[in-house]
Amino acid sequence: MNITIVGLNHRSAPIEVREKFAFPENSLEEALVRLKTDAQIQEGVILSTCNRVEIYALGFPGEGINGAVTNFLNSFHKVASSSHEKYFYTYNGIEAIKHLFRVSSSLDSQILGETQILGQIKEAYFKAMQTGAVSRVFPFVFEQAIKVGKRARSQTHIGYGAVSISTAAVEMARKIFGSLSEKKILIVGAGNIGELTAEYLYSRGAKMVLVANRTLNRAQQLAKKFKGQAISFDEFPQAMLKADIIISSVNSPHTLLSKDMMDKIMLGRNGRPVFIIDLGLPRNIAPDVNTLDNVYVYNLDDLKKVKDANLEDRLKEAQKIESIIDNHLKKIASKLQGLINNEQ
Repeated sequence: MNITIVGLNHRSAPIEVREKFAFPENSLEEALVRLKTDAQIQEGVILSTCNRVEIYALGFPGEGINGAVTNFLNSFHKVASSSHEKYFYTYNGIEAIKHLFRVSSSLDSQILGETQILGQIKEAYFKAMQTGAVSRVFPFVFEQAIKVGKRARSQTHIGYGAVSISTAAVEMARKIFGSLSEKKILIVGAGNIGELTAEYLYSRGAKMVLVANRTLNRAQQLAKKFKGQAISFDEFPQAMLKADIIISSVNSPHTLLSKDMMDKIMLGRNGRPVFIIDLGLPRNIAPDVNTLDNVYVYNLDDLKKVKDANLEDRLKEAQKIESIIDNHLKKIASKLQGLINNEQ
């Protein structure tokens, strides 16, 4: 018997291909039943997320099982058999298990160290258990993968530090304010990255109050999303008197906020600290605004430096996880081989 993986992910295939082979939650049970009916396949698990679709199968080694899994993917999704072959990758034997362990440890994720994948692997395995698609070998394999994923979290700092512009902004906000609970946000402009940053802040307890945009209808739409209030674009300097966090993402050839303007605003704030996230390009906030007391301005380059430093730290932690995986593979090799031999 041989363990094999046939799949595609964010590196091997564009989104328009990945979505063709994705398994919605309501189709997983049917898919697992159909997968298991193939004579070549003894056990099977389907992992389907926004960034990957992978079929884990136990069967006879060689082209038989690989072909069976590929044919299943094409037939289930009614896709021409040869139209997307170049996007698929295949792992067999110990390399397949190592790949699973790397996935469960988030080393193969689009964002290194992300937390969702381990839960998604658990769900995929439990679904296969419920439908009878696994029996003796895969319960052991997936329980080991879950164990390795947990060790990666508990024994390294792989998940520490923000590694996107938006999460870097949240990280800096926490350093300035500590808790974000009930902190008031003002969005100036309604660009996508500004909206995403607001979502992160809002999900961590910050309170949305005002959205200023040149197009009032767009401001109203965004304000409704956060149970906030839309205001006219010209009102944003006055709104800065009460906001704790300002997210500015306006497409403008000129700065919107000068040092003199901000100095007057700080007098009205009685010196209360304010965090300004300048996502504009060109910058919306004059550079010398950052020299004022209790005014903290971070632009795209500042946030990128935070993000890159955190990513470098995560890459160092990833090397520790590679060693954890290699050592664990050696530890379980004998028991795994015994389970596979009993399936022959």
